[in-house]
Amino acid sequence: MASFEKISVKNLTKSFGNADGGRTTIFENITFELDSGAILRLSGASGSGKTTFMNVMSGLIKPDSGSVFFGNTDITRLKESEKDRFRAENIGYIFQTFNLLSPFSVIENVYAPLAFAGKLSGNYKDKALESLNKVGMKELAAKKPYHLSVGQKQRVAAARVLFADPPLVFADEPTASLDRNSSELVKNTLLELNKNGTTLVLTSHDTIFDDIKPDIDFNLETGVLS
Repeated sequence: MASFEKISVKNLTKSFGNADGGRTTIFENITFELDSGAILRLSGASGSGKTTFMNVMSGLIKPDSGSVFFGNTDITRLKESEKDRFRAENIGYIFQTFNLLSPFSVIENVYAPLAFAGKLSGNYKDKALESLNKVGMKELAAKKPYHLSVGQKQRVAAARVLFADPPLVFADEPTASLDRNSSELVKNTLLELNKNGTTLVLTSHDTIFDDIKPDIDFNLETGVLS
C-alpha cells in the first residue's frame, strides 16, 4: 500500500446556486490536517452536506475555493484525467449505492478498479478470491451483481477495497439498509484496513459505528471541528 504522510484541507468552501439566483453555502473555510492512518468522521443530519464534502475532498466535485493536499499533491489543481488516475491508485470507496459493474462477475468487480488503472500484478485473482473469502463471498465469485442481495453487493464493495488496499477509504453510509451480519462484516473490513494504516473518512447514522473514536469529527450541520 502506498501512502501519504497527511491530508491537508485548507480553507475549503463549497456552495450551490439557487433557483432565485442566490447561493447556499454548504461549508466555508474548512481547514484541518489528518495524519496517515487517522479517522475522520463526518456528522450531521441528512442533507447537511456530508456526501458533498466527501466528493469535494476526493476531487469528484470542484470547491469554490481552497485546496486538498494528499501529501504534496493538491487534487483540486489536477486535470480530470489526473484526478481519475489519482483516485484509482489511492482511494477506495464503500458507498451505499455499491457502484458495481453489472456486466462483470463478482470477482471481476473486485479487481476492476486496479485493472482500469493498469495496476494489476502477480496472482491478482488469488488475492481477489482471498478478499472475497474474508467477507463470505468467495463461493459467489462467478455470479453477476444482479444475482446478489443488497447485503451481498455491499460485501463485494468491501472486498474490492480490501483487494486494492488503498491509503485512503471514503465510506459513505456503508451499512445503510444492510442486515446486522452484513453491517458487522463491513465495519470489520473498515477496522482491519484502518489497523493496517489506511486513513478512513466515514459518515454513518448506524449505531454500529458508535464505538469507533475518530481523530477528527466534523459536524457539517454546525460547522464545528472537534
